[in-house]
Amino acid sequence: MNTPFDLTIYELVFIGLLLFVAASIQGLLGYGFAVISSPILVQIDPALVPALLSLLALPLTIRIFVRERLEVTWSPMKYLLIGRVVGGPLGLLCLIYLEQRILSTTIGSIVLFAGLASYFGWTLERNSSNSFNAGMFSGIFAMIAGVGGPPVAILYRDTKGKEFRPSLNAVFTFGILITLTLLLIDGRIVQDHLYMFLYMIIPSLLGISLSSKLFTKVSDKVISNGVIWFSIISGLVVISRNIYSLTWYIWLLFFNI
Repeated sequence: MNTPFDLTIYELVFIGLLLFVAASIQGLLGYGFAVISSPILVQIDPALVPALLSLLALPLTIRIFVRERLEVTWSPMKYLLIGRVVGGPLGLLCLIYLEQRILSTTIGSIVLFAGLASYFGWTLERNSSNSFNAGMFSGIFAMIAGVGGPPVAILYRDTKGKEFRPSLNAVFTFGILITLTLLLIDGRIVQDHLYMFLYMIIPSLLGISLSSKLFTKVSDKVISNGVIWFSIISGLVVISRNIYSLTWYIWLLFFNI
């Protein structure tokens, strides 16, 4: 049986369960889908990141954005969105020119950064300069790892939930469209990505639809803390694995010489 990216049936089932859980947390907290799934998917097959995550995240973010669009305050977001436009092409250049081990290490670093930013409660004053920079780094992170949320979350951390989640998803929706457009132009979305999207959209949508029922007995704080620690640990694991692999590769290269 031919499967996308020559994945085994067990890998496909595992990815489906992973995305179901990640989407459930996304539906509950407004974030977490890419932070949870990206560091695991890149270990299964680096080709899945960021294309598959961006394809799957688009309907999820649109669903939340449509539901809460009236709560979005657009005026303060203009520099953030401009930065997102600038960051996308910069991230694409990283994808084109960086070696795969370095890209995987970068993905681990981005996820680790997301966890540390949440753990220490880092914040930024919302002004035009910080908004632009947050948008730019969001675009770079999204293009490399499919994780564009942390810089924006830092910018909006001190806001109320009614403003935070709609604004975050508005940026995500706009940003994912930029990411997918650039990936298409560069030929980085192939037929197997579309097959994976068709396979995985159902568990992803089920997860976000059932999120409130799945976690009725678990507080948002407990889940949020779980996401934070998962980000920190998984980021460190991805970084250490790739540093070990890169060190071993350099050693073998030197030994053969």
